[in-house]
Amino acid sequence: MDDTVWSGQGWFDEIDLDPAGHWRRLGTRQLGDRPWLVVDGRRQAELSLKEQLSADRHGEVFAIESGAEDGVLTAGRETLDLVDGVLVRLDLDGPTTGDGDLHPLDRAGRSVQEDLCLVRPGDGTWVLAAASLCFPSRWRLDEKVGRSITATHGPVDGYDRHLASRVDRLFDHLGERIVLRRNWFVHPDPSLFQPDRPPNGDPLVEADRCLDDLHLRSERQTLRRLPVSGWILFTIRIQQDPLRPFVVDDERAAALRRYLDEAPVEQLAHRGLSPDQAERLRTAIADRAP
Repeated sequence: MDDTVWSGQGWFDEIDLDPAGHWRRLGTRQLGDRPWLVVDGRRQAELSLKEQLSADRHGEVFAIESGAEDGVLTAGRETLDLVDGVLVRLDLDGPTTGDGDLHPLDRAGRSVQEDLCLVRPGDGTWVLAAASLCFPSRWRLDEKVGRSITATHGPVDGYDRHLASRVDRLFDHLGERIVLRRNWFVHPDPSLFQPDRPPNGDPLVEADRCLDDLHLRSERQTLRRLPVSGWILFTIRIQQDPLRPFVVDDERAAALRRYLDEAPVEQLAHRGLSPDQAERLRTAIADRAP
């Protein structure tokens, strides 16, 4: 199995545009021959941004659960060993500042484009024990660390009813396999560091600007059990682009239009699309230049 791949916009084909699919399903699948980590031409810029965020806002992008420091150190070393193995094979450099003083999880997180979360077993559940999280999609690490996975997903409509028990079972029985899942949203804000929801909701983008000002933002997530600690390493890779290159392909454009026509309102809202914004996006797709 390849550990990483150089990739451009190939991830577009992994976006699930089935309007009949249940958006609250886990959607996990075996990693198989797919890469664990993804490297692309944005690596240097994204690692530089991680370094800047770590220097200016370290408490917001790196956190450890109080009382879990010893376990996080062990699991962090396991994580760093995995990441370093990939870097060595690909002849890639890690962070250039503060290597000797960094916590191993912090150093690992600054070495890859993915964000890295460590999840420990708790009292009948799983708990977010630590993370290097520079590119959050509208959630704050300091509000989630030390809480159960169910509690960390509190803002996700229906998570407790539909997904909590399935997530716990997945973590309980992960074994040695690596699993992959992907979700996606449409946001007008292209910032990678995006910890907060707009207080009054996203601004409405008019149809003639939708394809350039609205961004398809996707989280490519993997889960694997660390062999020594038994903890779960959860990676989150943000991949995003304006919608225009996504709908250049006629089949994708038609699939997105069908999704906007047929997906329930609550599903569209989960993706970040109000009814008014969805209507303007439909118009933009129909009017796009060939």
